[in-house]
Amino acid sequence: MSKKVQTLSSDAPIKNALKLMKKFAIGSIVVTSDSKIVGIITERDIVRKMSQSGGIDLTKPVIEIASKPVVTAEPSTEVWEAFTLMLKRKFRRLPVVQDKKLVGIVTERDLFKWVVRVVYEPNIPDDLAKLILQS
Repeated sequence: MSKKVQTLSSDAPIKNALKLMKKFAIGSIVVTSDSKIVGIITERDIVRKMSQSGGIDLTKPVIEIASKPVVTAEPSTEVWEAFTLMLKRKFRRLPVVQDKKLVGIVTERDLFKWVVRVVYEPNIPDDLAKLILQS
């Protein structure tokens, strides 16, 4: 799980989501309203919207194109459960909530790192270990 999760208010403009994605080199932003998760906006959401209409008004609120409702997990969710849920539901990010508060997010990259650790432990090759630790 990644503990640093970028969020935006549901009424924030789409261009703000793009700026955050670029700044933090991430592919999604969790959308909130009154501190509750109401959606998730991804690069894919933006690209799909652009290709459907031939353009997109970047001043519109993120909630208009965010994926919703959002499926979440708890910190106690087993890795295999998160993996299964993401595969079955065909999404790449799974926000983690504890006591109704966003505490992290599981991404495909997090799961990939887990697989590498499981496959190679206790002898993870140095080049892979460096990649896992830096991202």
